[in-house]
Amino acid sequence: MDQSTASPSEPPKNSPSESGKPRAFNRLAIGINVITQIVIFSAIIIMVNYVNFRHFKRWDFSRNQKYALAPLTKNLLSGLKKPVKAVVFFPSFQAIAQDVGSLLREYEYASDKKLTVEVVDPYRNLLRAKELSEKYKFGSNDNIVILDYEGKSKFVNAMDMAEMDNSGSMFGQTPSVRAFKGEEALTSALLEITEEKQSKVYFLTGHGEPSPNAQDLAAFRSFIDRQNIKVETLNLNNVDEVPSDASAIALVGPKADLSERELKLLSDYWTERNGRLFLAMPGNTKTPRTAQWLATMGVNLQQDVALKAGTMLVLQGGQPTIRNGIVTAATGFTPPATKPVLKDAAELDLQLAGLTQSISIDAAKAASEKIRAIPLITTTPDYWGETEFNPTAEPQAVKDPQKDHLGPLTLAVALERGGIMDPRVKVETSRMVLTGNAAFLSNEGLRVSEAGLDFGINALNWLINREQLAGIPPKSKQAVSLSLNETQMGRLALAVVGIIPSTAALIGIFVWLRRRK
Repeated sequence: MDQSTASPSEPPKNSPSESGKPRAFNRLAIGINVITQIVIFSAIIIMVNYVNFRHFKRWDFSRNQKYALAPLTKNLLSGLKKPVKAVVFFPSFQAIAQDVGSLLREYEYASDKKLTVEVVDPYRNLLRAKELSEKYKFGSNDNIVILDYEGKSKFVNAMDMAEMDNSGSMFGQTPSVRAFKGEEALTSALLEITEEKQSKVYFLTGHGEPSPNAQDLAAFRSFIDRQNIKVETLNLNNVDEVPSDASAIALVGPKADLSERELKLLSDYWTERNGRLFLAMPGNTKTPRTAQWLATMGVNLQQDVALKAGTMLVLQGGQPTIRNGIVTAATGFTPPATKPVLKDAAELDLQLAGLTQSISIDAAKAASEKIRAIPLITTTPDYWGETEFNPTAEPQAVKDPQKDHLGPLTLAVALERGGIMDPRVKVETSRMVLTGNAAFLSNEGLRVSEAGLDFGINALNWLINREQLAGIPPKSKQAVSLSLNETQMGRLALAVVGIIPSTAALIGIFVWLRRRK
């Protein structure tokens, strides 16, 4: 037997059991690996939370987008230059307290914390309530939101933020909220205290046009007021020039033509003082002097009626009936190129109530006068401008390519005189918005198409240099109620109590049988 051969029972030299060093090395490597993983995992968690905190997004999935802010409100909040404090003080009016608090949290988020909210409960924090009452001078029973901006404060009453339904009071039922108007009231108050100077628009009178104080323009007027724009009337026959504090002049729905003197005053205001004009000229109304004056700027009132052949809904024997005929209520759309003027109201369909006349643009004349013309509302090619419209005849109109104006038609234009195409260069310019319809701003016209309100408000904001605020204004959020009869309630109960549990049970039995196999 070879004596140099190692015994099988003897461990080899430098084995792990003899030195122990490799085993210690493995434990150290494992420890370092675990620590490294923990550090990397912690860094990832910190980075994700940091990004989530700095770049997060909110969605409103409620049925009527109750807490989704209007574009105009978002523009206002994002443009705040200094902090705003909102104090909610609702000691008794709890019907909308939660809605107001949730809405103000959206304001806080959209303002990037420039607007902060404090909710004061007078029953839990009596000292703070007393302090605020002494500072802002309000009663202990008032239900208000206080907006404070650089020492200027504005109260928004709870009753201004809700439209209540008191129909059940005779039966002992508590009033319910029919419509929530919190955003309208809060945004209006915020505009009032943050703007350095209030804009003023004069509505011309003396030509048979509706007064802005009349019922027919009540809805449009109320939205102008909420924009912190003051409205006054003006008769040019009683003044020697357009008032110096006029931010814009509006002429809505004249039934008679303007005189030469009135047009001279408007021309001086437009050319010499960089004036701002909003002209809504109704269809089928002859205004030759005004049309001639506008032609010198490169735009022509066609003195026609925009029509098309199609189907319409009429009452026949007291019943709504669809029949073929001449459609006199024109429907247009705002092209994408109108975004610099109309902002969020661009690329919308707009149905114009009443009669509408078309407008043509003389590009060569406009260029010679250094005027830039932008079509704001256009129609599809199936419309034509009828020059011999007779509302009492049958048919009311017959398309004649030799006399009529063929589509597509332009129904509204924006004019800017002296502007520079480079948006980085700010130059004071003359501006005008001209439409061939006035009825779309009336109460009836806004019921036909609410987009007319968005068009009018955005066009007015563009005229008075408020592009940073231009956007679709906030509107009332209607309360949604669900009324079910006995049959519907029975079906709902059957689905909840019977069908849904049975379906879950069948799925469970199926899974159990599959596992048994």
